[in-house]
Amino acid sequence: MPFLLSTCRYLLLALLLTTPVSLAASQPIHGAVVWENDAIANDDGGYTNGFAINWGHLLEPDKPDQWQQSLIDWLPFPQILGYQEAVSYQLAHAIFTPSDIDTAELIEDDRPYAGLLYGAVNLYRFDSVTSSRYEFLVGAVGPVSGAEYIQRYIHDLIGTADPSGWDHQIGNEIVIRASYEQLWRLHHSTFNNGIEYDLLSAANIRAGNLSSDIGGGLSFRFGNGLDSSFPMAWLIPGRTLPSLAGSQPGDWNIFTTLYANYVFNDITIEGNTFKDSHGVYLVNAQAKFVMGGSYRFSNWMFAGSIQENTREFDESDESTMFGTFSFSYLW
Repeated sequence: MPFLLSTCRYLLLALLLTTPVSLAASQPIHGAVVWENDAIANDDGGYTNGFAINWGHLLEPDKPDQWQQSLIDWLPFPQILGYQEAVSYQLAHAIFTPSDIDTAELIEDDRPYAGLLYGAVNLYRFDSVTSSRYEFLVGAVGPVSGAEYIQRYIHDLIGTADPSGWDHQIGNEIVIRASYEQLWRLHHSTFNNGIEYDLLSAANIRAGNLSSDIGGGLSFRFGNGLDSSFPMAWLIPGRTLPSLAGSQPGDWNIFTTLYANYVFNDITIEGNTFKDSHGVYLVNAQAKFVMGGSYRFSNWMFAGSIQENTREFDESDESTMFGTFSFSYLW
């Protein structure tokens, strides 16, 4: 646990140091707490639990001296007219386990125990029909993440089986990943009763020793205030701030998404990159189905979704399902 506290401290300090000290006097800050868990599938296998804290704000075009603005100007964003730009930060933790957590023996034909702790910076540029995002992530996997202690504590708290195989988790390793995602609004219209609907498409590419993949998909949404929520409506929810682009109280939407990607590497499945550890054979071609929605009341926004993934490694004979819930606040 001291390793976890120390690592959290350094990641949080690094992210806070990158946050402008003048925020209180400029753009409103949006914050969110995100929880992901596989309890909906009644199975501890695969992606078992995730927790994240997000915060961010719009950038002011009349302040070109902001380091985030300088970085956005340097990055190859699409050139669009009348755009807005934003930055967000994230501190997150995730736990991955095999299906059978009751045995202390190594399960050779199931994914390894793995914990992940990371910090990330996201940079956005968007208008009414396109939205682009870069993400830069750094963190660590292995015992340093504290995943074993967190899962044991949670299971003891709720009175469920004690996870017994953490002696076989992957080893400590620094992980990095850079990502680019592009979102397009293909169609937008309104039903006779005034409810809006739109069709979105997206493509992404991610590279790093944490994971690397390329993918894309389609999302259909209906609701109210879709114009303002579009820029943050990424196909795989839970890692952005839904209210960041200017949603209003009473805005809501329900969505369904189909997404497919080709995964080149994933340390939480294949094991450590630079040392020997348990791992299984990655399935490269994967797909996801997501359903969810969000609602904003006053300064609060609630968002939730259910995600099901196709099998992620050769030895698996089942898909993975988990739920994502987030509470956002604007101040």
